[in-house]
Amino acid sequence: MRHSPSLPSPGRHTDGGFTLIELLVALAVLAVLAMVAIPSYQDSVRKGRRGDAIAGLNRLQLAQERFRGNNPAYASAIASMVGATADSPEGHYSLGIDSSGATQYQMTATAKSGSPQFGDTRCRSFTVTMSAGTIGHNSADSGGTADPSNANRCWPQ
Repeated sequence: MRHSPSLPSPGRHTDGGFTLIELLVALAVLAVLAMVAIPSYQDSVRKGRRGDAIAGLNRLQLAQERFRGNNPAYASAIASMVGATADSPEGHYSLGIDSSGATQYQMTATAKSGSPQFGDTRCRSFTVTMSAGTIGHNSADSGGTADPSNANRCWPQ
């Protein structure tokens, strides 16, 4: 007489592994979580790095005021200011003087193309303007569209 293998009774699991369906469901859940979490994380990192542009412009403002204390006008070139550099402290932005005169200047920090900040398309460049003692802030997106509002999304309030 032949002995046939016994079938497992209902509700009883015989092996300890995962089924293919369970594995696919787990991978799908992980993929959805990654699709939400990774862009959010990258956006947070970019927002944090915007401080590099602001720090660079703040340093240039101080250098401009030191320069103006000894000269009849603000500097028109970064090289003419002692201790000033054309790079932001962390090197994500290029700094430049757009215009200057006896009572005004405008300076811009622009994300470098080789920096991860170049991907910050909403806040690609930052501008600080000083005119007759009044300081203004501005920013522009990757298309060059400026946001001069008081609630400028790129500058911390």
